Amino acid sequence: MLLSPAPAPSGGKAVYMAERTEHGQERHQQDDRPTAEAFADRDTPREVYQDVESGYSIYVGVNGRTHIFTPDGRHHTSFRTTRRNRQQRVLSGRWIRRQKQD
Repeated sequence: MLLSPAPAPSGGKAVYMAERTEHGQERHQQDDRPTAEAFADRDTPREVYQDVESGYSIYVGVNGRTHIFTPDGRHHTSFRTTRRNRQQRVLSGRWIRRQKQD
């Protein structure tokens, strides 16, 4: 795995020291993207998919937070989706639903 939680400062939440793609770094710097939650949502996803074309893994967290990770584990991007949007991606064949790992 390319990341691990670092000790939390002052007893707060663990801080992930992560590798991101260049695109992921750009998105992480945008205030309107839920990138800060990417690794926590990946570790405890509500839904998991795989992009058919790229092979990237998609993890969905609370409130439709959707995070894309490369096959080598780097965070690529984050955005919000609706249940309907995710269903449409599956019906169109773009995404395949995967089982969550416990």
